[in-house]
Amino acid sequence: MTPLQQLCQRNLDLLQRLGISHRLVEHEPVLDYPTAHAVRQRFGLRGVESKSLFLRNGAQRYAMLITLEGARADWARLKTLLGSRPRIASDEELIEQTGCVPMCACPFGHDASITLLIDRAVLTCDFLLYSPGPPELTLEVPGGELSRLLKAQPNAQLEYP
Repeated sequence: MTPLQQLCQRNLDLLQRLGISHRLVEHEPVLDYPTAHAVRQRFGLRGVESKSLFLRNGAQRYAMLITLEGARADWARLKTLLGSRPRIASDEELIEQTGCVPMCACPFGHDASITLLIDRAVLTCDFLLYSPGPPELTLEVPGGELSRLLKAQPNAQLEYP
């Protein structure tokens, strides 16, 4: 099993173990928001697209900013939270550290060493749409279940903004 397939399986197993209802759809690769919108319409997906930015903060320290489509990173706030100014990690770092495909970072299921920065807006959406890894898959997860999903993650978590 590839790292991307393992990431997907971790996400699906976690949702099942927690008893979180979800919908999984298979489609063409989604690597941009226009394609994501087309997929959402075609399959009648409800909710808001996630936006996950994989960040590097210092030597070999990584964080995943989990927010919503259209949100902009507040770099000053990120610097305050992380202790130094982060930068967007390279495609190579994303692949090596998470197994994710560039332009399709999964927000959950990562190694415990990766800090999760959770935008509070994520927790207020009715449904969150995100890829569990492979860009050909989208999960629709009820927003009311995201707190339980986050509590089950082994990662350190910081509230953003």
